[in-house]
Amino acid sequence: MRPRTILVAHRAAMVAEGIAAGLQRFPGIAHVGITTSSSEAEARGRRADAVVVDQYLPGADRMASALRRNGIRVVMLGEASEPTEEVRVSPLSPLSALASALIPDGPARSSEPKVLTPRERQVISLAAEGLSGKQIARELGISTKTVEQHKTHVFTKLGVVNQTAAVHELLKAGAAARRDAEIGDFPDFRVTATGGNV
Repeated sequence: MRPRTILVAHRAAMVAEGIAAGLQRFPGIAHVGITTSSSEAEARGRRADAVVVDQYLPGADRMASALRRNGIRVVMLGEASEPTEEVRVSPLSPLSALASALIPDGPARSSEPKVLTPRERQVISLAAEGLSGKQIARELGISTKTVEQHKTHVFTKLGVVNQTAAVHELLKAGAAARRDAEIGDFPDFRVTATGGNV
């Protein structure tokens, strides 16, 4: 199987970058480009093997139809409001589902482990509590750009495309990090000879 070229068209550049970074970790995907414009996606998409399209990108439906007419595989990122025959992947799905939809005959396993750094666990834990990027930055004493970079790394490592999916994956795996992500924050329980806590 020859390596495939993918284009990610999303209204948010940071999300597009996260999806692209995650997809590049899958065997069979050689290059992933990004764009935040449907007109640019239509032009660049004609040279790609497949295109991921954010359903909320202005002009997405028209652009996706034009690419399909030219034989380009298009995968819509988002939930359909009614039954449709187009290929769609939920934003809550793991990135492997998106990779499989883009390259149905290719391997859908990432070649990288999913180990989050302590700082990445802190950032995603605070995001799970509902803090904004600015609030997380203030809480941790880092810049908002650094917060967004940590989120992108988390999305890539977990194989998801957004914050909601990342939190969902962590909860599903039983690995939701505590706010401070430090073991020292847990109460000290000692076991007595009778098996009870002291």
